[in-house]
Amino acid sequence: MRRKVKLITEDLANRLVEWGCVDTVVLASDIDLDVTDPYFHISLDAYYREDLPDPEVRHQTFIDAGAFESSAYGKKDRFLIDTIPVRIEYKQMDRIETILDFNKENLMVFRQTGTYIFYRLQKGQVLMQRSNWIKEIRERLENMPENFWQKLRDGSQATIEHYFEDFQNAVLRNDLYFTLISQAGFLKSFTSMLFVINQQFEPSGRQLYRQVYNLPILPENFKGRFETFIREDQEFPPSRKREVAELLVRSIIFLK
Repeated sequence: MRRKVKLITEDLANRLVEWGCVDTVVLASDIDLDVTDPYFHISLDAYYREDLPDPEVRHQTFIDAGAFESSAYGKKDRFLIDTIPVRIEYKQMDRIETILDFNKENLMVFRQTGTYIFYRLQKGQVLMQRSNWIKEIRERLENMPENFWQKLRDGSQATIEHYFEDFQNAVLRNDLYFTLISQAGFLKSFTSMLFVINQQFEPSGRQLYRQVYNLPILPENFKGRFETFIREDQEFPPSRKREVAELLVRSIIFLK
C-alpha cells in the first residue's frame, strides 16, 4: 500500500508541474501513516507565481479523481484517487516572500495559524522543483532574526493572557459554551508560544501534542499541569482547571 501511495503522490506532482505557473511541489503530510489511520491523507503544497488555473481546469487535470471539490474560501482542492484522500494547497511564492520580509503588519499572519506555514516549508519533502526557490527559502528559515522570535513571543503572550482572561471569566460565570471556546484558544496559544520560545516552527494541530513534550525548554512541572488541564475528569471541573491555567500562565511568562 505504501508503494501505491508513493506512486500516486509522484504522479500528482508530475501533473502539477505541467502548469507553467507551478515552481515547486512539496509533500507536507506523513505518508508513512497506515492508510486506515483517520489522520491519513496525501497533502501537497504547490508553490506558484502569477495566475493559477481556475477550478474547472484543475478538475480536468485530475479528471480521474473522485469527489473533487475546490474550496470557495481558499486555493485548495480535495479529491480521492483510488480511495486515497488527497489535499492540495496552492500557495503564492510572492506571498511567502512578503511574509519573510518581517514587516509589522505581516506578523498578523501568525495570530491564527502560528508558524505552521513555515513548518511545512521547512519540513516537507520536495517532490518537484523548477528552480532553487525552495532551497533559498529554507536557508532563510534556518537563519530567522532574533527580533522575529521576540515579536512572536510578545504577540503570543498577549494572546495567551487574552484567552486566559476569557476562560477565567467564563468559569466564574458558569458559561459552559464559552468555557470550551476559551479553553481551546488557551491550549493552542500556549503550545504555540512554547515552540516560539524554543525558536522552532510549530507542526499541525494533529502533531502539537505529540511534539510539544520533546521541546528542550519547557516550564517547571509542565507535563503534569498540562495533562491535568486537557484531561476530562469529574475530579477536575472547570474551576480546578482555572487554577491550573493560572499556574501555566505564570510558568511560561518568565521562561527563558
